[in-house]
Amino acid sequence: MRRTADLPDPQDASETVIVSGLKQKEKTMNLFKTVLLASALTLSANVCSAENAAAAATLTKGEIEKIVHDYLLENPQILMEMNVRLQQLMADNEISMDKEYIKAHYDYLFNNPNDATIGPKDAKNVIIEFSDYNCGYCKRSKQLFFKILSEHAQANDIRYIFKEYPILGEGSTIAAKASLAVYQLYPKQFLDYHMAVINGKRIESIDDIKAATDSLKMDWNKIKAVMESKEIWETIKLNLKEGKAMNVTGTPCYIINDEFIRGAPTSTDFIKDKLN
Repeated sequence: MRRTADLPDPQDASETVIVSGLKQKEKTMNLFKTVLLASALTLSANVCSAENAAAAATLTKGEIEKIVHDYLLENPQILMEMNVRLQQLMADNEISMDKEYIKAHYDYLFNNPNDATIGPKDAKNVIIEFSDYNCGYCKRSKQLFFKILSEHAQANDIRYIFKEYPILGEGSTIAAKASLAVYQLYPKQFLDYHMAVINGKRIESIDDIKAATDSLKMDWNKIKAVMESKEIWETIKLNLKEGKAMNVTGTPCYIINDEFIRGAPTSTDFIKDKLN
């Protein structure tokens, strides 16, 4: 079901994000298998050549496979070494790709006026979060990030950008729309609203959001009207589109300065190591 005549349902886009993540994992596993096979075939040629170069040229596929099989059984550590090396190559490739993502999507990431932000625009550190209000890992990691923000309050050297990324159902979409509306209407109260919702119960309906805005004495009718505006839908649609393009396949996902962190950090020390 579409909610407006000209905009796709963000839930459709969120499902595409999840499918994209699964396809990425499948591609990674296929790459792993391909490298293992190629390495094994190279190994077989080397083994055969070392023993008898002339005979090696006449070996059948089955004979080569048996040589490789026997050799790997006798030297299983080779597979472990190959796996370690492959994982390192993949990690290096991901870092390189992430830097390209940031470069290609810079304006969207850092200069979108519809994003809620806290902290000075010229701060020496920038943290961008893609999160879903109904994501348990987002809720837990939020405590770590806001502990660091509190510790840096005097230095005031962190800019924090919120990217609404509702991928966990209708309640998440409602919460994202409301968040954007609250920031537009009550920017000075946004953080109080945000923490009230992220620390509260799971958002199932619009009534759950209204309870949070009522507690902060906000005008619910104004918020509801902005929530249903085309601008809000466009912002959510853009977030899901850009996130997919940057391989943001789940929540939470963070960018700390120039580094992607996919998943929830487990300690404040991990986050501090990424700061300038």
